[in-house]
Amino acid sequence: MKKNPTDWEQHYQNKDTPWDKGLAAPALTAFLKAKQILYGRILVPGCGLGHDVRELSAAGGKDTEVIGLDLSPTAMEQANAFTKVGREQFVAGDYFDLPEKLLGSFDWIWEHTCFCAIDQDMREEYVKASASALKTGGKLLAVFYLNPYDEEHPPGEGPPHGCTREELEERFGLYFKITEHWQPDKSYPGREGKELMMILQKK
Repeated sequence: MKKNPTDWEQHYQNKDTPWDKGLAAPALTAFLKAKQILYGRILVPGCGLGHDVRELSAAGGKDTEVIGLDLSPTAMEQANAFTKVGREQFVAGDYFDLPEKLLGSFDWIWEHTCFCAIDQDMREEYVKASASALKTGGKLLAVFYLNPYDEEHPPGEGPPHGCTREELEERFGLYFKITEHWQPDKSYPGREGKELMMILQKK
């Protein structure tokens, strides 16, 4: 399996983390307020400093266990320095090589900026990893960054790497059924109209 060429640990050690906005993804916050709370066991791959993890944990309360996963031990150390809001925990590890005890154990996965951050050649492995982490019937809630490109960051350079709805449907279709999709009303500044939210259920 191809490994991600980006040294995420070095980024966190150097405090070079422009993707960290200091708060949970606006699309997630809006979803939890307007649509539904995610209960059960939730995995957040590539969670960084854990803002989304804490948002999910606070919303779900005692009925929710959220595990934030990241390749960077420094990121996990910093995430653990925040005050706990519920039953969240942070684990340094590889989404593509989960320990046996985590396989098939999650009710939900929350995807935000992990899919767009990995090398594009790893996307098939990402889909397989997501399916292997979920229980049968488990769900992947995701906000995908469709178009991160501008004059300073053209296609072919990254991360982040863009994608299309057609690619998502093709890649995830083998293991998942897309139950909902919509353009989020809330996004980080500069990402308005460039994201797509989906709920995908493991077959």
